[in-house]
Amino acid sequence: MVPSQVTHDEIAQLRSIMQDKCFRFGNFTLTSGLPSKYYYNGKLITLHPRWSLIIGRSLAQLAIEAKADAIGGMAIGAIPIAQTVSLAAYDAGHELPVFIVRQGRKEHGAKDEVATAYAEDGGDLLTSGRRVVIVDDVITTGGSIERSIKVAEDLGCSVVLVVALVERHEGGGEALKKRGYNFQRLFYTNEAGELFADESTADRIVAGAGARL
Repeated sequence: MVPSQVTHDEIAQLRSIMQDKCFRFGNFTLTSGLPSKYYYNGKLITLHPRWSLIIGRSLAQLAIEAKADAIGGMAIGAIPIAQTVSLAAYDAGHELPVFIVRQGRKEHGAKDEVATAYAEDGGDLLTSGRRVVIVDDVITTGGSIERSIKVAEDLGCSVVLVVALVERHEGGGEALKKRGYNFQRLFYTNEAGELFADESTADRIVAGAGARL
């Protein structure tokens, strides 16, 4: 089974609402330390049920194609995305449990660095041989995604797909591609903060959602 059909019109509507709601313009210093003429807050959309549903149905297609065993990323930006993709994949007959990389290792209890769902085979969700997808709401230089990749790979997982809802113009996604990672983005920005759909990704999602995998 495959996720519910996603249309180009839905992706265009998502792009429009994100451009309207998620961008502020001015002089900002990003987490990476870089200056920017705009600030992007994707959680204004990823936490909204109507738009989260479209995101989940869209990105679930890519995760299923990658034959992933789990999906996750860095708290907090990855949490709503990973969860909605997991639910969309489940509706299409694919179990894709979620894991979340903490901002820092817990200083109490089990002192875990990662929170995960349980694994159906009784082992750890993140362990040697698992195929995982790393997601995030935005990639700038790639720091948050890089940490999520390292955590997953240190546990023996194979990162089969890295997906950002938005790639900023600084080129973090291209850097991942050069290192051999399968990086995909749904949208990207220019230096002025204009948001564009990645047409190649959109075409794959729309075409793939109507085909049996």
